[in-house]
Amino acid sequence: MLPPDFDSDPMADPYDWDALARYVAGESTAAERREVEAWLAARPEREQLVNALRESIDSLADGGADDTGVDVEAALRRVHDRMNEPVVVVVPTPTQRPKIDRFARSAPATSRRWRATAALAAAAAVVAVTIGVRNSRRPTTVAPPATVMTYSTAVGERDSVRLADGSSVILGPSSRLDVAASYGAPTREVELQGEGYFSVVHDAAHPFTVRAGGATIVDVGTTFTVRDDAARGLRVAVTSGSVRVSRGSTADSGVVLAAGDAVTLDRDMPASVSRGVVSGDDTAFTRGALVLRDAPLSQVAAELRRWYGIELRVSDSAMARRRLTATFAGESPEQAMAIIGAALGARVERRGDTVIVR
Repeated sequence: MLPPDFDSDPMADPYDWDALARYVAGESTAAERREVEAWLAARPEREQLVNALRESIDSLADGGADDTGVDVEAALRRVHDRMNEPVVVVVPTPTQRPKIDRFARSAPATSRRWRATAALAAAAAVVAVTIGVRNSRRPTTVAPPATVMTYSTAVGERDSVRLADGSSVILGPSSRLDVAASYGAPTREVELQGEGYFSVVHDAAHPFTVRAGGATIVDVGTTFTVRDDAARGLRVAVTSGSVRVSRGSTADSGVVLAAGDAVTLDRDMPASVSRGVVSGDDTAFTRGALVLRDAPLSQVAAELRRWYGIELRVSDSAMARRRLTATFAGESPEQAMAIIGAALGARVERRGDTVIVR
């Protein structure tokens, strides 16, 4: 249901954002369209905001941009979330701004998308409308150009980011990707914390470099995964092409991995290279699946924290030495805990966000 009128915030929650997204995208039913229009008419600021956003998108879309994945609902929420922030007049240029397609494990199979220009249009609309609606309430701040663009995922969430050169990255849960505003001019370099799957457009003149876990990974034309895990070290697994992996910030030496190869770098231990071992397990997170193969409970605990926001505690040392093989693909926290208990032959007690295995 649409909310009643609000005095303090023209886009105040609670609100059916799916309904508003369908309305802006032109996908509402006749009844839903009338309901949204009545809600907008109740407050001029609401209609001004939505119309400015839609007009900006239509204007930019006429320029012939290619389609891309930009989440309508997420764009509208960003507009709403920024209503109460100081106005910052910063609109990135198209060559600097990677395109982002956010999705969660629980997202519906079909989602509404705008054209590539929607991301820039949303930014322009936020600036124009928030200045008009609130310039008497909050001071205006002009920020310096951004030097790094950061994309991050929450617990259990994945995220797809398309970079300016056409390369793409799928982030796993609880992960972060930093992209320099100067990406592509002249270097292509990103920094990863957590887990990511990279599909790189090869350019010999501009090598693609990932910095993660104290190591440097340089593309030689490939798709590969990188997992930076404090408990298990850094793992790079190549699914096609090849990469060079080296410790530290230089890429002059190190090991070259071909398709099917993986390497693990664990602190000061020698690099552990395995040839021809990469399987679907290494990319399972891109499909929303958590795969554990003969995993110690320390690893299980780290993955449960990333995927479910759960802290796993083991009651005794004998239980801590056990290992788990299991796959989770959309199970609820309760179902996941039941599977773990059955697989370990243990009793599992949940107390809020903490789970105790006995």
